[in-house]
Amino acid sequence: MTVQTRIMLFIVGSGFLASLLFSLVVFYEMVEQPFNLLDTVLHEEGTRVVRSLVDSPETSMTERGRQNLGIDQYWIEIRGAANNSLIFRSKLAEDIPLVALPSGSVAIVHPQIIQEQPLSKTTPPVLRMTSFLVERAGQHFRVQIGRPMEKLHEEIGEVVYGLLAGLIFSTLVLCAVSRWVAKKILQPVQHIKDLARDISEQNLSRRIPLQEPGDEISELARTINHMLDRLQHSFNRQRTFLYATSHELKTPLASIRLAIDEILSRETAEGLALVQEDFLRISQQSFRLERLVKDQLTLSSLETMTGGKWNPVDLSTLLGSLVEEFSLLAEEGSIAMQAMIEPDCVVQGDEGKLQRALINILDNALKFTRKEGQIEISAALRTDTVVITVANTGAGLDEAECKEVFDPFFRGEKSRALEFGGFGLGLTIVKKIIELHQGSITFSSGLEQRTTVMLRLPRL
Repeated sequence: MTVQTRIMLFIVGSGFLASLLFSLVVFYEMVEQPFNLLDTVLHEEGTRVVRSLVDSPETSMTERGRQNLGIDQYWIEIRGAANNSLIFRSKLAEDIPLVALPSGSVAIVHPQIIQEQPLSKTTPPVLRMTSFLVERAGQHFRVQIGRPMEKLHEEIGEVVYGLLAGLIFSTLVLCAVSRWVAKKILQPVQHIKDLARDISEQNLSRRIPLQEPGDEISELARTINHMLDRLQHSFNRQRTFLYATSHELKTPLASIRLAIDEILSRETAEGLALVQEDFLRISQQSFRLERLVKDQLTLSSLETMTGGKWNPVDLSTLLGSLVEEFSLLAEEGSIAMQAMIEPDCVVQGDEGKLQRALINILDNALKFTRKEGQIEISAALRTDTVVITVANTGAGLDEAECKEVFDPFFRGEKSRALEFGGFGLGLTIVKKIIELHQGSITFSSGLEQRTTVMLRLPRL
């Protein structure tokens, strides 16, 4: 069932229930009103007849006088209140004699039930009957008056048919209106669907225009636009990643192919003596390719990983052992390395991955620190976190480059990166590892200024 059909059914159902309740209220009021009006008419007619009889006693004696009263359609019986003597009885009362009703009462009378004598072959009408006392010229009279209800029933039937016809008509109108309303409500959604269907990888920059601000349709369009922004960013990153990977693979592959061509072209003994050098170059480039593939596999696995079975990791011990290893390399390059590591810097995580992140940071610091430079390493406990800082002197990076250091294949000092065989994936892998451990990493630097990398991890 479509959403448009559901909206239409909801509107029609709500409207039908409202119309039905309204019709029931109207029916109740209209059914009671004719009976109340008839009771008033019966009371007035009974009082008028008593007044006519008291003022003109000869009226009841002649047939013409009885006709002048205009009571042929009424059942009337007037008796004296004192001795219950019969004073007047209409023709209908003579044909259908009934028992007396208590004064002040109103009833619907079925003559075949309460009659005093057998009926004629014709079925007598159902009467609306009332009984009351009337005072006239110092005398009291008990009046019992009624009128057939056939026409009243017909009028009530017409009211019922009219209400049913109105209910059916209003339901049909609601169907037409609700269909139009549902279509109007869903028109922006249909427009969004058509635009989203036309967006592909060739035109990911297209966006859905926003409608009136603040409504649900605008929120839906804004959410879809944000999703498209993320898709476009991911697509651009993937394209950049593939381009950079191809570029990185091209150089070692070309070097390997060139070395093989040189080996095949050498025929002399002197040329054969140089084969070992060419094989060494092939081995170096193969190792470079292997590192690139391993880094890419590591990065891909980190991007798809959402968690793991963590264990307590003592970063104080782990970082201290790494500092000892890198201190030997720093001494060879005449670089001073200082470390201030607080004890018990324990976090929950994967020790192997955290070790890889710290190695990458220390390796970068060592590569990009010039001779006679300095590297400072610290690990400190905070309220809820462990903060690890690695700072080194060097050429530094400008503000624009600092924003790109975590992008894949970014290399700031390209000459030194090529010298040490880097691919620009080190800090990208570090960032993924730290975020996997619910931590954060910041990078700050400036041209000819200190470069600082700061890690924050939740402490155990």
